[in-house]
Amino acid sequence: MRIKFIFLALPSGILVETGQKMKIQRIYFILTGLILFNMIFGPLVRATDSGLACPDWPLCHGKFVPEWTFHIFMEVGHRYYSGILGLIVIFGFIVIMRDKEAKPKLKVPAFLSLIFLTSQVILGGLTVTKLLHPTTVNLHLLNAILLLATCLTIALLAKENGSTIFNGKPKAWYLFGLMLFALIYQIFLGGRVSSNYAGLACPDFPTCYGDWFPAWTGTIQYQMEHRFFGYAVALIVFGVTSYAIFSLNDKRVKLFLKIGSYLIVLQILLGAFNVIYQLPKLLTGIHTLNAVATLLACYIASFYHFRSTRTSA
Repeated sequence: MRIKFIFLALPSGILVETGQKMKIQRIYFILTGLILFNMIFGPLVRATDSGLACPDWPLCHGKFVPEWTFHIFMEVGHRYYSGILGLIVIFGFIVIMRDKEAKPKLKVPAFLSLIFLTSQVILGGLTVTKLLHPTTVNLHLLNAILLLATCLTIALLAKENGSTIFNGKPKAWYLFGLMLFALIYQIFLGGRVSSNYAGLACPDFPTCYGDWFPAWTGTIQYQMEHRFFGYAVALIVFGVTSYAIFSLNDKRVKLFLKIGSYLIVLQILLGAFNVIYQLPKLLTGIHTLNAVATLLACYIASFYHFRSTRTSA
């Protein structure tokens, strides 16, 4: 009953403002989860050889609703699902632009989300018309990650509700920057392995044809670069996590770095199982999903590390 009276005593403007910020926060957290799910949908389209089930774009065999086969279902389903995500991005942008309180704080990432959405649509079309060219496939993946990170940033900023400000040079800022760059580049290397069909260039693990250091030629080079740089990324994440545990105070930074470290161990195991079991389709999708989840965990840790309370600033 006391809580009820407290809410009744609050000015209606405060309640509306709080509700609006919760709406934005909710929209973009849900959108982040939906885009993250798409990070396994896309790789499954490729793993099932469905990427060119529709040789044209944006229609499929000249039809908006084509005759269904499994491969067409995967490709068109991915297109429809991505289209729904695009509509939600546009809806979120409109909500932010109409909110006088949120607009000054969130308009830049909101505009970026529209830019990345537009480029994602273009790259999706090029992926089909260029017949799954490795460059367009990799750019399509990286752009999706940028869109995902932008939507997550909006959600986190809305959750902070102006209680913190950006701090460009916190303690060991360069370590966090290095970690994020290394993770993104490792995902790029993984995309290059997939788009060049180099997943089984080395049929064994951790060696390649029984050799720790084979000749780096052809697709073997893509595979070995991905493996060795992956080991380096793991060491970087473990190092930053150890530094945070012993030298930083923010519990959120420590928590998400620990999650990132656990996920990167899982990522190495998934990579090994992909080779050992000859690229099971679902496992290849989970491997990509877990790579992005690892990046997100480290990104969230970095987000909080680069924020300062207004009083401390």
